[in-house]
Amino acid sequence: MREVRTFHPWFLVVCLIVASVHTARADVAPGDVIDKTNWEKAKGLLPEPVLDWVKKGDFILDIYALKYRPLDFFPPFLLEAFKTNVGKYELDADGGIVYAETGKEPEHIIGIPFPVTAEDDPRRGEKLMQNNHYMQYGSGDLRFPFQGIWLNRSGYIRETEAIDLQMNPDGYPGALEHRNPGRIEKYMILALRKPYDLAGTSVMTWRYRDPKKQDNSFAYSPMIRRVRRMSAANRSDALMGSDLAVDDANGYDGKVTAFTWKVLRKQEALLPALDVEPIRIVKNERGEWQTTKEIKPIIYGYQKEGWQGAVWAPTNLCWMKRPVVVLELRAKDRYYNYGVQHIWFDTELQGCAYKVIHDKAGDYWKTLFISAAACESDDKSMRFYTLTSQQMIDDRADRSTIIEDCSPRNIYTHFAQLDINYFSLGGFQKFCK
Repeated sequence: MREVRTFHPWFLVVCLIVASVHTARADVAPGDVIDKTNWEKAKGLLPEPVLDWVKKGDFILDIYALKYRPLDFFPPFLLEAFKTNVGKYELDADGGIVYAETGKEPEHIIGIPFPVTAEDDPRRGEKLMQNNHYMQYGSGDLRFPFQGIWLNRSGYIRETEAIDLQMNPDGYPGALEHRNPGRIEKYMILALRKPYDLAGTSVMTWRYRDPKKQDNSFAYSPMIRRVRRMSAANRSDALMGSDLAVDDANGYDGKVTAFTWKVLRKQEALLPALDVEPIRIVKNERGEWQTTKEIKPIIYGYQKEGWQGAVWAPTNLCWMKRPVVVLELRAKDRYYNYGVQHIWFDTELQGCAYKVIHDKAGDYWKTLFISAAACESDDKSMRFYTLTSQQMIDDRADRSTIIEDCSPRNIYTHFAQLDINYFSLGGFQKFCK
């Protein structure tokens, strides 16, 4: 005779409780507000430090859904490259981008080089970060004013004002017009304008396409009134006393070949964006594309009356589920200030969303997160993405540095008309105090 098993009522209750907890954790949906009372719902969707900010009440996340399709918001030539560049390029033994068929270096690369990356490709991490860099080049030459806002747990400390100029001799059709005998991948100048004690402090970088050739970086300090060469290790030093280093820009702004890269996993994640709708861009008389003062400002805790969270917490960003891969990166330079880092990489937008940084002893140190916005012209003929904030929270020192990027007071210029002479040593000194 077959044995009949019975279940006690308490067993069914336990099963229902377990099932409800599991459902709650997986039930992050538009309209949800994730705070310290229900932080478990976001478990697994955020880096551990970010989840901890929510758990202890520093952050509150408002969950939204985008009202546009992210993959539609790229310039036409970049959308075309998503198709034509599939299988076209490969990495050589040194990490340089070459034609897959011939192994020769291309004269130019238009759009991202690796639109499709195989999950079992051992060099997938390197390829994704090359895409990250070329995605920046896809908006042409750039002129970006920005502020650095320094905060500790007590509130506002100080603010800096700077401008970033970037000339990209590769990545977009206009780059074909640049003379490039030095095989430069990008030129960049970062110049501080305010406050007075830091005004004139500047950094210039020449990045070479040659994977074995290190960046040429130069820094000007008003204290010594001299331009000095920087080593690669200097790119991990604190920038002007802030919580960020030069390499932290855009998640990672160093040379891809300076690190080893490993894909840890793919997953869904909650990522911040400025808004659920694209922002407006206009073309000026020079043919440059610019953002406008109509853009939504980000409001931080120290600016919002009655806010109970961290003073540095953004209170009106939109958080939404996005597909990511988590990358592990380790510096090849033993003098680099950071230990192992983890980047959460948006695989649709081909950009970094989070970077979790450990010290050289392996202990957790600080976390960077980035918000962006889709941009669209009135006639919908031009679309691209722009940065709206980059923020480092140093949990060890209990403070934060906010980079206010595109905003009502910072008009960002894409496909800018820049003079190549800015990026000579003589031109660079004009940006110095």
